[in-house]
Amino acid sequence: MLKKKIYLVGGAVRDMLMDIPFSDKDYVAVGYKASDFDHLEKIGKDFPVFITKNNEELALARVEKKISKGYNGFETDTSNISLEDDLKRRDLTINSIAYDEQNSIFIDPYKGKDDIDNKILRHTSTAFVEDPIRVLRIARFRATFGYQWKIHHTTKVLIYNMKDELKTLQKDRVYKEIEKVLKLKNSDIFFQTLFELGVLDSIFSSIYSLTTLKEGSLYHMEDSCFIHTMMVLKNLSDCSAVLKLAALYHDIAKPICYRRYGNSSGHDKKEIIESLIDINIPTKLKKRVLFLIQNHIKIYILDEMKATKIASFFESFRKDKSLLEDLITLADADNQGRICEKTKQNLPKKKLLDIFEAISNYSPKKWIDQQNKEISSEAIKQHIHRYNISIVKKYF
Repeated sequence: MLKKKIYLVGGAVRDMLMDIPFSDKDYVAVGYKASDFDHLEKIGKDFPVFITKNNEELALARVEKKISKGYNGFETDTSNISLEDDLKRRDLTINSIAYDEQNSIFIDPYKGKDDIDNKILRHTSTAFVEDPIRVLRIARFRATFGYQWKIHHTTKVLIYNMKDELKTLQKDRVYKEIEKVLKLKNSDIFFQTLFELGVLDSIFSSIYSLTTLKEGSLYHMEDSCFIHTMMVLKNLSDCSAVLKLAALYHDIAKPICYRRYGNSSGHDKKEIIESLIDINIPTKLKKRVLFLIQNHIKIYILDEMKATKIASFFESFRKDKSLLEDLITLADADNQGRICEKTKQNLPKKKLLDIFEAISNYSPKKWIDQQNKEISSEAIKQHIHRYNISIVKKYF
């Protein structure tokens, strides 16, 4: 029988060694049985995870065996499992280190500390291939730590050989990773890393298609639409998930439009864009993202439009000022995120916001009170639209 011992494991140990602040702690119990923790709250279906009095997670040491395809295709064994065996099943060597809090000792059988010192992301064992979501995790760690971190060459080979398995990833699991990625400052490194590893096409085929198109116009001299998209995403490093997703997909329809029409005409049309979004974005969030993409060109050509169309443009925001501010931010990031031989046009932000405020703050109550008959909702709508046109004409 193994000696009973509880160790701190996972991200907390890694972050401790990297001098990164952490709050969540996970523990592994070696030599114990589930019945030893009957006094604790238990969560998890596939194997028991216990919640300690300090609200920390404690799991029995375990090994996993792949018995069928998919996320749930694992068989778990918790009987007489050593610490080294438990650590071996983990994804990366930097996450396969344990810490004995009682004796202040690190247990590092897979040289994770060396890889931290050398800034290397390396798979702990070939068990890495059993769960393809680990490919997204390694790209996320790269985006978290920065380009100075390298993926070990043997891990690169392993990942490339997982291309077919990556196509089976559940969209919900992928989005959970994407949620974490979008909170990072360098979200662009995540997608750049997947491209570098040769697997971007297996996970995000539409985003990969951007690598196949070079526009070659005076407005876009980048080597590909993908490079431009990454530049825009980088420009929005401190922004919301909505803006980052809008950046990621703002030109997603260009490859199709160029092959269909010979230019980018129509790449802001909702029906084309929506069919190409290959991340399972929640409906409410997607609606906002699509609105921004549909209008990211329009906001630059307002002075070419008729007053009635400009008024309709501002009305479409439904008095949501933050939505207009997001659109301005996206358009500016798009404008700056390119290699261009034409003069880059700056948006008249103050004018746009002034028009928005004038339109949004108008109340038709006084006009309605002046009428000598009952006014239909359609008549009120038309009156407001005429008023909005008059506001637009003052500025354009």
